[in-house]
Amino acid sequence: MEFNLVVIHEPGIDNYSWVRNYVRQLLGDRVEYVSSYQSVILYRVDDPRNAAKVIKESLAGRSTPIIKVIPADYVVDPDITKVSEVVKELASRIPPNETFRITLEGHLFRTDEEGFVSELGTLESIRELAKYIDRPVDLENPQWVVYVRVVRYHRVMKKAVVSLLKPEDLKRL
Repeated sequence: MEFNLVVIHEPGIDNYSWVRNYVRQLLGDRVEYVSSYQSVILYRVDDPRNAAKVIKESLAGRSTPIIKVIPADYVVDPDITKVSEVVKELASRIPPNETFRITLEGHLFRTDEEGFVSELGTLESIRELAKYIDRPVDLENPQWVVYVRVVRYHRVMKKAVVSLLKPEDLKRL
């Protein structure tokens, strides 16, 4: 996997520098910087869920430019077919009768038989992905969130980060 941890921070070069230094000091050799753009920094770590937990716990109750820390279960091309495949895998991890919602940030794409690529609308993408999750939907108070975020990677490429999270994992720090 190219990267497996996404850190979203307040805009600004000072905030970017603070976050880079803080994450390096906190995780040391266990973290490798991969890429960044605007207010998003992508890292590779051995255990993304643990790294996210360590960062969040260290910042509890403090004022910080870090907004969210998201561990990635999968990083794939932002093609609806590829994202659907990993959503099928993640759906099996949601216990029966527990509720979910899908949160999509960014746009997924579809490639047709002739090779033409078209951008999908948010609702169209969510409906397509939800077909593969045989669990009750709860948009207000879900027990699980299938989180999909399209990020820019090495300036020009785009990737879809797909994670199965608890709603509290997406709260602002």
